[in-house]
Amino acid sequence: MKQPDLGNRLSALRKEKNLTQEELVEKSHVSVRTIQRIEAGEVIPRVSTVKILLAAMGESPEQFFHPKTKTMENQSASSFSRGPLLISMMAGAIYLLVEIILGVMDFAWLTKTDNWSQWMNFVYISLTVTMIITYALFMRGFIALSTVFENGLLKVGTYLMMGAILALGILDISTLWAEDAERFGLAYMLASVLIGTLSLVFGIGLLRLQDGMGELSRVAGVLEIIIGCALITVILFFIGHVVMIPAVVVEIILLYRGYEYLAKSEAPIHPEISSLS
Repeated sequence: MKQPDLGNRLSALRKEKNLTQEELVEKSHVSVRTIQRIEAGEVIPRVSTVKILLAAMGESPEQFFHPKTKTMENQSASSFSRGPLLISMMAGAIYLLVEIILGVMDFAWLTKTDNWSQWMNFVYISLTVTMIITYALFMRGFIALSTVFENGLLKVGTYLMMGAILALGILDISTLWAEDAERFGLAYMLASVLIGTLSLVFGIGLLRLQDGMGELSRVAGVLEIIIGCALITVILFFIGHVVMIPAVVVEIILLYRGYEYLAKSEAPIHPEISSLS
């Protein structure tokens, strides 16, 4: 559907639902200026933006563009695709807890107290493996959101972050039996710069979710960018680890917002999301 027909249809639907533009802004988190320009036929919006507006007004794209078509299959697909987000939220909470415990153990290992033993090595390895698995499950939620909102940068950043965290976990485990930890210093500096750079990419990807997920995605994106900048400097890496805690909390809430969005939306979901479950 081309402009101005699309804008006229959206405007008519909004009025039919007894919504003002400001009320639609609150429901959809799309800026009032964007809504005004779409309804006036001044711009051709992205498909994802149209889906967001329709979902906020309780209308499915299938019904909007093809009023006579049934939407039962679309409802089923939308309901099915919420599964990865639920798993991701739970995995994110576990990942955050494990990451905090590992941080404490890292400090204990660096001090090399006599209390550190082979048993502690086993615990550390188990927690590191748990961290890698839960992080991967946590990130799957953002892959799902990147598909729903057609955000290619977020998808690429998410996959790269998963690979980097896997590599870091392997590096952490390999240092447990090192007599001289200093010889791994260069490897950790390179890892810090790499993960910092990827955090910037991931953060910018989160910023691009603002049209669909509102202010919360901007907060998550800014926190990830702060983490990235701190890690790239290497000497400020500890700031990145501190900011990581509120960042993960905000990201878990963001996934919940995505879950709510899919619960309300009857929009057709790309097959790629279903394949994640």
